[in-house]
Amino acid sequence: MANKVSIIVPCFNHAKYLEECIQSINNQSHTNWECIIVNDGSTDDTETVSRKLENEKVRYIYQENKGLPGARNTGIRNATGDYILPLDADDTLNPLALEKMIAVFNQTPETLIVFSDTVTFGSTNKKSNLQEKFTLKELLLGNKLYCTSMFPKKYFDAGIIFDEKLRHGFEDWEFWIQLIDANREKPITKIDYTVFNYRSHPETSMIKEIVGNNDKKEIIYHAVYEKHKKLFHEFFPSYIALLNRKNFYEQKLERIYSSKPYRIYNFLINLFR
Repeated sequence: MANKVSIIVPCFNHAKYLEECIQSINNQSHTNWECIIVNDGSTDDTETVSRKLENEKVRYIYQENKGLPGARNTGIRNATGDYILPLDADDTLNPLALEKMIAVFNQTPETLIVFSDTVTFGSTNKKSNLQEKFTLKELLLGNKLYCTSMFPKKYFDAGIIFDEKLRHGFEDWEFWIQLIDANREKPITKIDYTVFNYRSHPETSMIKEIVGNNDKKEIIYHAVYEKHKKLFHEFFPSYIALLNRKNFYEQKLERIYSSKPYRIYNFLINLFR
């Protein structure tokens, strides 16, 4: 049967959130799915919890720790679905997520990616406001998509995979660069439905550690640049000019998002959604 979705759930020491995550998948209105939990060398109760959750639709795989991109690759390699939806083990899907996303692929089969905004919950609460449309050039300046976006598995099978060298972050951004660069004419669609809920932790997370550390961020960014140097030079002939432009827009956006008018606007928009 077509339209089967493989939901890939990497888990590293997030056993306490795993049951809630899987329950949100069980609650989906679109029922043609499989879930693959990839235990990436956890030292907590991930195996015990995963074994309890296993059934004909939820599978469990253990591997020695390879990092998030390695865990996603393992899950996708073992997937049998037509479409892939990564979901971190501490996040949750909303009930119509698969139904709404699959509807886009049914209506426009050549669609490359379907994505949405997210609601952050936990230590902070807010709703994102992603660009509906963006160019490849804009993507090179920074990620425009969450990892929990849906894409056809055939592209992974053709060799577009998560870079396992990027264990410390930005692996999803680099994956989208690969996928979109190889399929520039295919549509990317944002839907007006919040697909997933992102859990914010009070403790230091990998993303917070990267974003708050300019040296670490530049090292990872440079690794992505080196891998896609030809592509970057297509749009930005000077790497120094590119870095200056990227830093300019990051600082500009930071000033906008922290401004009082924007906070009021964002509050009102979310209030009436």
